[in-house]
Amino acid sequence: MPPLYPNKLKAIVGEFYLMESRLNNRSKKAHKKIQSWKASHNAVDADEHYREQFTNLVKFSFFNLVTNAYVLVHEGYFERPLKN
Repeated sequence: MPPLYPNKLKAIVGEFYLMESRLNNRSKKAHKKIQSWKASHNAVDADEHYREQFTNLVKFSFFNLVTNAYVLVHEGYFERPLKN
């Protein structure tokens, strides 16, 4: 399959743009989740069971403990040579 961009610089810029836009979208989603979590805790008529479920959802989706080795393996750090 031919490369998307014939120029390597354009390919790097394209990859950066895609990664940056994905990161921005994920950040916006996370911000919306946190804002709705705060709003649910401040609501007077919110049911206690609903608050507990939502707290668990936020806690398990944002505050997971991940080891450094897991992140390095996931990013492929050990599979490619170091470029220092």
